[in-house]
Amino acid sequence: MATSLVNSSQLGIHLIVFKTWLQYIHDRKIVDQVMERYRQTKVPIEKFHLSVTIFAHPFAFPQMDKWLDIALQNGVKDLSCEVSLPSYPFHIFTFLAPKSLRELVLSGCNLILDHSLSVTTTQVISCHSLRKLSLTEVGLDDNMLRDLLNCCPLIDDFIIEHCRLLTKIEVRNLQNIKSVSISCCRNQSVTIQAPTLQHLGVFWKIPLYWILLNVEI
Repeated sequence: MATSLVNSSQLGIHLIVFKTWLQYIHDRKIVDQVMERYRQTKVPIEKFHLSVTIFAHPFAFPQMDKWLDIALQNGVKDLSCEVSLPSYPFHIFTFLAPKSLRELVLSGCNLILDHSLSVTTTQVISCHSLRKLSLTEVGLDDNMLRDLLNCCPLIDDFIIEHCRLLTKIEVRNLQNIKSVSISCCRNQSVTIQAPTLQHLGVFWKIPLYWILLNVEI
């Protein structure tokens, strides 16, 4: 396990943990102690990066939930959560509800398994503080993506890569959007309506004619 805590004046935590399952069993107590210290002292956390590089075993999920919750309770602004496979149920609307998150980067998480999601939840929550949203190999469907973007109307930087459960990627009604980067899988259509857009990257590993038929800008 490699753990790096930046200077306390920077108010950030960077954890790269658990390259093997044995390391997880051995070292989780160390991480627990670090996070418990932040919980007790209530030191604000500006940035929090959690990277679990082993197979995301469900036994690890309660600890991950605990660490992320401590970051949330300590007012995290920039949050990054990376797991090796799309199996960890990240409770995304729990993090959007406080309306303080500025940057959210997810890789390998699964929003479909987030049982906190509901029509009522997505209608009520609005996170105007979020400026950057990055989703890589995240499990979500078309409706979830639409609801998520509707909840965060002031995003100016949106990245989505290899989210294979999507059939369409639509970027609409984001009044401040400046940069969009999309890496698509086959059979995904793309629609972008963004008058404020300054940078656009759309990437497919498929023939150009298919891209021309399935991208609408």
